[in-house]
Amino acid sequence: MCSISVNRTVDEQIAELGHSGDKEMIERRLFNFANEADRNRSGPLDTPDKRMRRMPEDLRHIRKISIGRHRVYYTGHYRQCSYKAFYIKMFKKSGVDDDDTRKFQKILRQVLGEPSERNIIG
Repeated sequence: MCSISVNRTVDEQIAELGHSGDKEMIERRLFNFANEADRNRSGPLDTPDKRMRRMPEDLRHIRKISIGRHRVYYTGHYRQCSYKAFYIKMFKKSGVDDDDTRKFQKILRQVLGEPSERNIIG
C-alpha cells in the first residue's frame, strides 16, 4: 500500500470544487490507485500509458490520469511507494491548456517543485 500526497496548488484546486462531489471522488480515486501498489507490485498509477509523450525532456517524468472530467498530474513510482499529485486541470476542454503548449508547460514547471502539504487518507 503506497501513499499519495498533494501540494498547496492541488489543495486549493480541490477546495474550489467545494461540495460538488468531485472533491471526494478525486481524493478517493487517488487514494485507491496508490493503495493498489506496493514496493514489489505496480499499480494503476504506474501504467506506461500515463506517461507524457508530448512534453519536453525535463517534464517527461510526470504522468497524467483522468478522473471524471478532470486531469490529475502527478509524479512518483511504486518502487518508492510514494506519489505526489501536483496539478489538476479541472473540467478539461479540448483545445484549452493542451499538454503540448508552452504556456501550459510553464504552469506545470512552476507547481512541480512545490513541497507536499498533506497525504490523502482513505
